[in-house]
Amino acid sequence: MPEYDDDWDVPEDRDDPENEEDILEDEDVPDEEEILEEDILEEEEIPDEEEIPDQGNTLGEEHTPDGEKKKKLTWKTVLLALVVFAIVGSLVQVVARGGFGGALNTTGGGGGGAPKKEHHSRQEQEIRPPKQPKTIKLGNQRVPQASGPIIVINPGLVTPGGSAAVEGGGFDKKATVDILLKARKTDTKGRAIGSVRSDRFGSIYARFTMPETAGNRPATLVAQQRGSSKAAEAKVITGGAVGTAKINKMVGRPGDVVTVTARGFRPGEPIDVFWGRTTGIPVTTLHTDSSGGVGQAAIKVGVAPTGSSTLVLVGKRSKTTATAPFQMLAMYPSMKSKPYALKAGQRITLSANKFAPGERVLVYINSTGGLPAFTAQANGMGQIRDVAFNVPFGLKGRQTLMAIGDQSRAVVRSGFTVLPYTPSAEPSAFGGRAGTTLSFYVAGFAPGETVDAYAGSGSKGQRKIGTFQVDSRGKASAVGSYKITKADESGVSFQLIGQKSGGVARASINMSQGRGG
Repeated sequence: MPEYDDDWDVPEDRDDPENEEDILEDEDVPDEEEILEEDILEEEEIPDEEEIPDQGNTLGEEHTPDGEKKKKLTWKTVLLALVVFAIVGSLVQVVARGGFGGALNTTGGGGGGAPKKEHHSRQEQEIRPPKQPKTIKLGNQRVPQASGPIIVINPGLVTPGGSAAVEGGGFDKKATVDILLKARKTDTKGRAIGSVRSDRFGSIYARFTMPETAGNRPATLVAQQRGSSKAAEAKVITGGAVGTAKINKMVGRPGDVVTVTARGFRPGEPIDVFWGRTTGIPVTTLHTDSSGGVGQAAIKVGVAPTGSSTLVLVGKRSKTTATAPFQMLAMYPSMKSKPYALKAGQRITLSANKFAPGERVLVYINSTGGLPAFTAQANGMGQIRDVAFNVPFGLKGRQTLMAIGDQSRAVVRSGFTVLPYTPSAEPSAFGGRAGTTLSFYVAGFAPGETVDAYAGSGSKGQRKIGTFQVDSRGKASAVGSYKITKADESGVSFQLIGQKSGGVARASINMSQGRGG
């Protein structure tokens, strides 16, 4: 836009003697602001043309030879035109730069920070596939061997345009983590909805708004650390309409039967039933009638944390959600073992009840860390019936059993006692001269185990004389052949030790001095 000097220069007027007075007045022309505030206002007070008396050429008119009047350009006319042109030009520039304070800007390229944020939210960003962690087997499941990045959405059910929080950990400290949203789990690009900086523990917390365009379909939220392969995902369930649900009982435990009624769903729609959550495998699935309702449906109370909980119904097609409050009571399972005392290798039987119906029960021995000793499946009544196992060799004395519900996390403790093996041995002869051969008759060892026989006593004087195996009753006859030496005529002791049970049988032979040959 052209710029104008404060000194207005109109050569035509300066050369005209009739305008000498006007030219002199031009030196006192006020600046642009005074013109805007005073001269323009004065223009509004100019009387109509009919009211102006004809006093010669007061408006700068001159007569043409044919008698017509011709208007002549004056400095006020030029000045007014230039001022109007300057104002219009300034307005055009303001609009071209994005409007007043960015209010008219729809491109996100200017006018403050809010449009830029909106532009950022429409960008798509590449999603790097997360590094798959090594896993170990826990019962019938595989779990990550080490903790990595993990995020959760709270609440996990978000309506389009609603607000929720993403929180998690396992990232590098003070790292920038981008928050992305993808419509399908298989998408390789996600919509950038913000970023957050992790704290000194590698944890993140940020609030986000679910885009209105997300609709009622589930989406996947991705937290991806910049410049790193560390990433975590969490499923976001979006709900549209809200239905109603009622329960005939407000208090109960997992496995109790309650009656549910619901309204506000689509006709003939399947409805997933959850307790205290909105993701994972539903407890059961109901179906609405022609009016979109469910009347008097009997369902079992599912597993949820003790205390205030919620029954959640989610329509599979409409994503309509209905909730009802419920007070979840604590579970107190019991367990007993039979027999109470036994030896290693013998069979023990466990029974338990009051776990969650159908849940897997993890059984630990003397510890609750690592993998369970074995697992059992509760029946529809939450019972475990006659689960048996052989007591492993190596256990001695009092043992502790811990049973933990895999879903309910209900815990019960019990125990049993491992008795020691006390075998016996008897030599085939209690005395004899050098050269006499002995054997042994043994009993009380573990069934089928191998037994080592030693002669002498002490760590230095003891020597191995043979190895034999007992039968399924822990017995053996005429085993461990040994020839008496000259040194043994004064007496020798024997030890027979079971390799599995650790049981020790002792025997000895004593001779009178001088009977040797």
